[in-house]
Amino acid sequence: MIGTKQWISNCQKLISDEKDNRNHRYFQTILIKGKKISQIISYIWLNQDEEAAKKLDGYFKRGKDEELKKLLFANDPETDEYKLLIKVFKEERFLPIFDEDDKQYFKFRVTVDKFEGNLSDPGPSDEEVLTMTIPYPPRPNIFDDSSQNKVTPLDKSQLQEWLDQNPEEKPYFYEDNPYIPTTTS
Repeated sequence: MIGTKQWISNCQKLISDEKDNRNHRYFQTILIKGKKISQIISYIWLNQDEEAAKKLDGYFKRGKDEELKKLLFANDPETDEYKLLIKVFKEERFLPIFDEDDKQYFKFRVTVDKFEGNLSDPGPSDEEVLTMTIPYPPRPNIFDDSSQNKVTPLDKSQLQEWLDQNPEEKPYFYEDNPYIPTTTS
């Protein structure tokens, strides 16, 4: 997800209470994009397909705008990026994450020391309209639910539950655990 949990919660509440309108769709679209990015990170952390997780991890660790755009705007089923995202989302209807028309508006960067991302003004030399900062913090300890050691901050089942949710439906953040990254504010 993108943003603080409070921002996402406020937007989620407003779009639930309001009749469908342009503002409603705009904010819902941003929340959905943020949730999808968070779900990619959850997929990486679960490491169920080690090769795919390692490749996806590289996009975020390198944090290069053009590489992230290739991943987040992937719409050609023949590309490696699209094939990686299908492993995460299982269905083509959830892709691409961003529409091609959005490319001129967004610049992407990654922060590795936060669990919440943000939307902000672009830098002085940037041509885009918004900078989307994606949180890619170090993977917290994740315990297997069958484990007796319950001092780690994240349960494997919580991460899996988040990953398995429809990315286009509420909730747009995992309210019960602050360690699952939020990508929108």
